[in-house]
Amino acid sequence: MPTLAVGQSRIPYQVRRSRRARRLQVVVEPGGVEVVVPRRVGQRAAEAFVRESGEWIRRRYEALRQPDLLILPDRFVSGARVPFHGRRLLLTVERAAVGETELTYARAFRVRVPWRLAARERELETRRAVLEYMATRALADAEALVGRHAPVVGAWPRGVRVRRTKCQWGSCGVDDVLHFNWLLVAVPRPIFEYVVVHELCHLRVRDHSRRFWRLVVEVLPDYEERRTWLSRQGVALS
Repeated sequence: MPTLAVGQSRIPYQVRRSRRARRLQVVVEPGGVEVVVPRRVGQRAAEAFVRESGEWIRRRYEALRQPDLLILPDRFVSGARVPFHGRRLLLTVERAAVGETELTYARAFRVRVPWRLAARERELETRRAVLEYMATRALADAEALVGRHAPVVGAWPRGVRVRRTKCQWGSCGVDDVLHFNWLLVAVPRPIFEYVVVHELCHLRVRDHSRRFWRLVVEVLPDYEERRTWLSRQGVALS
């Protein structure tokens, strides 16, 4: 099996020829990469296409191979890693002369807690601050994505809400209010985008019929790859 070299990464891939394919296509899976090639395209052209897509393939391949990406840390103390926008970011906790807890985010999380708090209180206060920030960002991200894609889908919700759930990433209520699991703020942005588009499309088609999926693919041609990523992370909801 050929291997794609991108930086320090070595990613196995295989070529599958298809009579039905009209263009070169890359399908990224945790076990490797499949390149779907139309009959008329030669081997060298297929290999060149893989090399040109190398960085794109690497990012998606590595994201798929992070089964713990959505798992929150057991303890909210310095050195913990917090999942956020597809990465696990370092958490630093400091005791400081502040009246109330302060959180700053700049490629990492820094929490300053009042000096007077005991160790257990500091950890609980840090957890509250981090999760509150994540929920707030999740709502902002969801609203921004709705604003971007609602005109394309041709449907606008009556409202957008976020909450932590154990069995759903998103839902479209009978009242046309969209609900999203705020843990989506932990996943790569394209995955969050897929969930938003999925629920927006339900405003027009309430079931998962062919008509529904045709509408989804019009907005996100690569939605299947994004849906596969999300389905592999479902264990994190339980």
